[in-house]
Amino acid sequence: MQHQVLPLSLRMTAFLLSGLSKPFPGLTARLFYRLYCTPPGTKMRSTHQELRDTAHAGNLTVTRYAFDERPMKINTYRWGSSDKKILLLHGWGGSPFHFKQLIGTLVQQGYQVVAYDAPAHGGSDGKRTNLVQWTHVLEQVMTQEGPLYAIIGHSLGGLNAALTLSRKKVQVPRLVMLSSALSAPVFFNEALRLFKIHPVVMPPLQQLIRKRLKEDLNEMDLHRYINQIKAGKIFIAYDTSDTLVDEKEITAFVEQYPSIHALRITGDGHFRIMRQEPVIRGVMQFLESA
Repeated sequence: MQHQVLPLSLRMTAFLLSGLSKPFPGLTARLFYRLYCTPPGTKMRSTHQELRDTAHAGNLTVTRYAFDERPMKINTYRWGSSDKKILLLHGWGGSPFHFKQLIGTLVQQGYQVVAYDAPAHGGSDGKRTNLVQWTHVLEQVMTQEGPLYAIIGHSLGGLNAALTLSRKKVQVPRLVMLSSALSAPVFFNEALRLFKIHPVVMPPLQQLIRKRLKEDLNEMDLHRYINQIKAGKIFIAYDTSDTLVDEKEITAFVEQYPSIHALRITGDGHFRIMRQEPVIRGVMQFLESA
């Protein structure tokens, strides 16, 4: 995470958590955990509404966690019809409709596109969610959807895809990661630094995650799974002007993983990478390569 300015509401929250962190690390950990399991609302633009109206909408029923078999409804969207099925995964606080330009290109080139609202996003169930739940849900979606030709994930959606393919019993021929985070521990440490929260909060935060999610935060780190992502081919595109993921970290990761096809651009940052013409062109060339 590079330099960024927090909005006023988060600056006020950061001030509160910073003051509480050293004398009350356990309380701060619980408040911080709640904050970062609550995605921001996403405003539906008119162009997104138009795209949704062209989709075949449906839903899938999945379980919430490996340790929680309560059912949860996930909203799905489909465009086109083809044996070559592409699954799109949006990022935190995102929407499938943020892939608008890419969806149009994929359908035009003869692919079927499938996407869904992540838990606690859009019309899917839930008020809070997290990366552990995302990987559990993705594994179920992949199983229910049948063979996929490729997965394309943006930001946390890309990390979700890569961790699921590394740690679950699923695989895919091709994986595309756009401005993707690489490590949940790095993200949390950078968020604590950005909020000026004392490092003493991290141990109780990790303990809280283990208790509530039955998962070790340190395991949610793609650096642990070099050469273990079960994808035939991998393409990573990232932007030097991104303020949410560190291009130096991605460059170092790509250098350790020589089989990855990488595209490094200087464009409009984290959220607009999906509409950049060089990126769309690079994704299509990757999907259509032998």
